[in-house]
Parts: sequence; structure tokens; C-alpha cells
Amino acid sequence: MSEALFDEDERDVLGETVNIAMGKAGATLAEAFSGFVNLRVPDIRSVGASDIQDTRARLVKTYERVSVLEQEFFGELAGHIAVIYGPASYAALRDVLGFDDRDGDGRKQREELLLELGNALASTCVLEIAALLELRTGLRPPRVVAFDVPSAEADLRLFGDAQAWTGQTLQIDIVFHLEAHEVPFELMIKVKPDCLPAVKQSLAKRI
Repeated sequence: MSEALFDEDERDVLGETVNIAMGKAGATLAEAFSGFVNLRVPDIRSVGASDIQDTRARLVKTYERVSVLEQEFFGELAGHIAVIYGPASYAALRDVLGFDDRDGDGRKQREELLLELGNALASTCVLEIAALLELRTGLRPPRVVAFDVPSAEADLRLFGDAQAWTGQTLQIDIVFHLEAHEVPFELMIKVKPDCLPAVKQSLAKRI
């Protein structure tokens, strides 16, 4: 994270807050999904509009094809969430859950499966962070903005609204994987710049 956004004490408290939230989210998801979700240590940093392009370029390099779920959160803590699935991520998820999409409307069933996991993960993480910071937030329904498309095509849809934001803001990146499968899913949380004063005020109470 950039010191222009947070001082050392604030960064420490924010890191602890996110780690606690991720732990609670992981426990909740493990219970809901029979213990198969594992979260890695989150990456917390400051980003600008140009970093969105860097993120898109990295995804194109990492995944040949992707599906992307996006969800907006609003209130005192507001921003955008994206969950990125590579093709192997979906295959692993299907295997673990014993999901069979060979019959019926396979695309609809796959989208529902991705939405179920993505919504559970994203909403739990954001709601836990907001609760720990004592900031009000709400979640709009998630939507699939890209489904099994070439990464170069999907990158134009990732965080489209966030390009209008100005200045630096907070981004939380989390990589998670399925138990017994080293296949990553990516969760990215971007906080709107105008929410940063409220975040800093909340952090100051905990220093």
C-alpha cells in the first residue's frame, strides 16, 4: 500500500482487519461448501486508474479464457468486487461438488454455480470487513459480465466503471483455491476513493 494513502500504523491495522475478515469468511465458506475453500494471504495495496490496465494485462497473460463475476457494494464502504475464474477453476469446482452439466442447459447451470460461489465469497469478505471497521455497506446482486471468453475480450469488461475514478484508492486481492486442487480463483475488491476518509477514521479508532 502507498504511504500516500495510509501511514504505517493504519496499514498495520488495516492488514489485521482484512486478515481477520478473510479468516471468518474462510470459516463460513468452509462450512457452507463442505470445507473445500482455502484462502491465501490477501495482497493489500494502493492503485490508480492505470493499474486497472496492468491488472487486465496480467489476466490476459495468466489465463487463456476466463469467466468474470462482478458485484457492487455501496454505503459508507463502497466499491466493486470482481471474481475471476479460469477454465481449470471451473473444472475443479465441478469435480469437487460432483456437478454434472452434460445434461440440460449447461451454460445456465455453470453460470449459476459460478454465481453461487462468487457471491458467497465476495459478500462474506466485504460484509466482514465492513463490520470490523464499523462502516455501513450493502451489496447489489452479482452478475456474470464475461462467461468463458478469451481473456483479451474479457479484460475490457473488468472494472469498467472504476476507470472513471480519480486518484489512488485501496485494492484487496485474494487468491483462493479448492482443497486438493492447486487451481486459483481470484477475488479483487476495489474501494471507491471517496470512501477512504471514512476508512481512515475507522482505522484511527483502532490504533
